[in-house]
Amino acid sequence: MDNIYDLSKITRSLKTDEKVIAFTGFSIDRNNQLNKEGVLKISSYSRPDWSGYLTLTFIMDTEADPLIQDDLTHHFSSINDNTLRPNFKESFETIFRCPIAALSESPAWYFEEINIYFKALKGRERRIIEQHLIPALEKMLPFHFDPVEWWDQQSRKSEAVQSPTSKNTIEAGSLKSALMKWFRSF
Repeated sequence: MDNIYDLSKITRSLKTDEKVIAFTGFSIDRNNQLNKEGVLKISSYSRPDWSGYLTLTFIMDTEADPLIQDDLTHHFSSINDNTLRPNFKESFETIFRCPIAALSESPAWYFEEINIYFKALKGRERRIIEQHLIPALEKMLPFHFDPVEWWDQQSRKSEAVQSPTSKNTIEAGSLKSALMKWFRSF
């Protein structure tokens, strides 16, 4: 008996159980111009033996421009075991790319998801991300990252303080500002 699995359903199910720990915005330097923006969501999973992995989910609005999508695919292809290992010393194990393109039906969106596995992760996430991961990504990609915002430090806004329209409107601006505002609302 053959079982048929729906990869998009499996991926969506896994994404709902993620433990988001941080997020940051970034700008993409294309042709020496910072003209595109995106958001990086960082999730963490630690095992009882203190090993684990970070899931990096890059989200960008490419306005359905195939040249931008091709550029991004090319840039992300440079991230591999050999290019990341020197930045993490002995704690780095491997990376695994996750096929999440199935989550987006729109050609205007670009998603890239990478899992980075570590021999020792639990309790070291902040140091790894701020001192090693973000600087390594800035060397490998034509991106400039904003300061990392940590999920557990986000102040929870009471419903009484927010105006009725603040939950339903997005400030004029970019996808980055909309997603960053949404992440901060939790």
